[in-house]
Amino acid sequence: MIPLPRRLLAATLSASLVAVAAVATSIATGGDASAAHTTTICLVPSGYRGVEVTVTVPAATAERLLARTPSYAGVCAVYGRPLPLGGATVRTYAQIEGTVPRVIGITFPSSALSGLPTEMTDRHHCFDVDGDGAIQEMTECAGGHERELELPAALRRLPGVPLTWALVNWNPHGHGAPGVYDVPHFDFHFYIQPKAERDAIRPGPCGIIVHCDDFVRGTVPVPPQYLPADYTDLQMVEVAMGNHLLDQTSPEWNGSPFTRTFIYGSYDGRISFLEPMITHSWLQGLVTGQHSSACLPIKQPAAWQVAGWYPQQYCIRYRANRDDLTVSLEDFRR
Repeated sequence: MIPLPRRLLAATLSASLVAVAAVATSIATGGDASAAHTTTICLVPSGYRGVEVTVTVPAATAERLLARTPSYAGVCAVYGRPLPLGGATVRTYAQIEGTVPRVIGITFPSSALSGLPTEMTDRHHCFDVDGDGAIQEMTECAGGHERELELPAALRRLPGVPLTWALVNWNPHGHGAPGVYDVPHFDFHFYIQPKAERDAIRPGPCGIIVHCDDFVRGTVPVPPQYLPADYTDLQMVEVAMGNHLLDQTSPEWNGSPFTRTFIYGSYDGRISFLEPMITHSWLQGLVTGQHSSACLPIKQPAAWQVAGWYPQQYCIRYRANRDDLTVSLEDFRR
C-alpha cells in the first residue's frame, strides 16, 4: 500500500472530524442545533497533534472533547516558527475569526520550564561600563536569555493589527527594580515598534546598559492621552528593548511578592510594546494545580498612537489536556 501524503491524510482526517462533529451535534440536539447551547472549539484528535479543525458542537460535547483530547477552546490557531526554550520550544500563535484577531499569544509545553539556562544572560547585550576590558555578567549585561519570535504569517497579513513581532526573555536571576523583580521570571513582549528600530537601541553606560543618546530617546514622555492610567516612567530604559512604564498600583509595589504583572514599553515618546511579566514559580504552580488559569484586565490609554486592534485583557493558562502553557492577549477592540 502506498502511504498517503501527510497533507492529504490531514485533509481527509479533518473532513472526517467535521462529519463526526456534525453527527454528534445532530444526535445531541435531535437534529435541531438551535435546541442546544453550542460551543466552538478546535478539534484535535488524540495522536494527531498536527491535525486541527474548527467545529461547533453542543457545550456538553465540547466539554468532553476538551477533557479527553488535545482540543482547545475557540477557532483553530495559526502558529509562528518555534524556537528552543528549556526542555522544549516556544512559539507564537493567533486565533482569528474573519478579519478579527481573537487571541494573540505565546505557547510552550510545560517541559520548557525545565532545563533552562542558569547563567545571568546569553551575553547578547553587554557593555564594558567601567572600562576595565572585561565584561561582568551580573552588572554589564542585560536582557536575560532572549528568543525573538515571528508572529504567524496570517496574523501579519491581517489589516489593523499593530503588533509586529514578539520577544521572550528568560531571566534566571530576575532584574531591577531590586527587591521587586529580582526573582526568576519570563518577560513576554509583544512589540508595536518594528524589530529594526528595536535592534537600533544600542548598548552603552547609561540606564540598563544602554547608549546615552538612546537613553534620552527612551525617556521622551508619552503624551498623556496615550499613557494608560497609573503607569509611571521610572527611566528603566534597556538596551535592545526600550523603556519600561510600570503600574505602581500593582501588588508587587504594595507589599505583595511579584507573581505576574503587565508592563507598557515606550521609546521616543511612543508606546512600543505590551508585556505580561510572569514568575517561573507562578507558571510552575499552574502546572501543579497550585494556581488557577486566569485573565486579568489591561489598563487602557484614552487613545492609541497607532490605530487598530488592541487587547483588553491578558490571560495565563495551563491546558492540562495539551500539557502546555499559554500567555495571551485577548478581547481585542478597535
